Amino acid sequence: MRLTLLPPLFAIMATPVFADAPRVVTDIAPVHSLVSQVMAGVAEPQLLLDGSADPHSVQLKPSQARGLTEADLVIWMGEDLEPWLARLVANLSEGQSIELLEHPSTHLRSLAEAHDGTADHDDHDDHTEEADHDDHAHEHEHDGADPHAWLAPENAAAWVKVIAEELARRDAENADTYRANADTAVAAIEAQATEITTRLAPYEGAEIITFHDAFGYFTDAFGIEVLGSVRPSDASSPSAAAVDALRMAVEEQGVSCAFAEPNHDPALLEALASETGLTLGTLDATGALVPAGPGLYAALIENLATSLETCLSGN
Repeated sequence: MRLTLLPPLFAIMATPVFADAPRVVTDIAPVHSLVSQVMAGVAEPQLLLDGSADPHSVQLKPSQARGLTEADLVIWMGEDLEPWLARLVANLSEGQSIELLEHPSTHLRSLAEAHDGTADHDDHDDHTEEADHDDHAHEHEHDGADPHAWLAPENAAAWVKVIAEELARRDAENADTYRANADTAVAAIEAQATEITTRLAPYEGAEIITFHDAFGYFTDAFGIEVLGSVRPSDASSPSAAAVDALRMAVEEQGVSCAFAEPNHDPALLEALASETGLTLGTLDATGALVPAGPGLYAALIENLATSLETCLSGN
């Protein structure tokens, strides 16, 4: 299987750094990629975590923590994904961060509903500014939300617009560049999603097994079903009991593909595959297999599509 490393669209973008550009810090590689696209030709954002890091639990170096305190703007997923970062962001001034999981433009997927075999899409239609300031109600509203929201192309397209407007507000001199870059990024994201929809259409409704429940946004977007995972949630550990339950489900449902993840031990999935005849592939949620930079997001989405297509087609 050929993995795309760096699409040419953003690979040749020049990134001269202007002294008066906002100092932007991002959390994970996919968010950094989107921000890099918006800031192309103006400045480069700082990346806290490369694609190989586990965003759920991190110990920052002093230099990284210092970068946060010196940032003009921190763009991060949110406390549901990164509780360790929430404590640090809480010390920033009001308006100094964008928490993407809490932004009204973000399409959220409920983990609880997904685990019951149904999909729930909280598009924030009734989200109001007043609700943003009601901490208790807000926490209740987002309880159980799947934090891997960057894997929905529609979220990526919405976020680059949000990021461009925030940067334009802070840096009027480069506002046109940010907005033009965002338009280019949205067009590329939407074109890629359309192309992948066509490629994966023959496999609509196909069921797969994953290492952990991180890919629901992507599979929802392109008509694939996740039957189950060896690690059912970010807070749980892989278990033999989960594998036993999956073994029965695979035999009953006739599933053909299971997917490991980079930087996670594939032993349990390999054992399941050997016992059931599953074909084992790899799905990369954070960009561990792709160089960081503006091209990472498109390559990440392409690699997910290619891995699914390759396995489901039997090639």
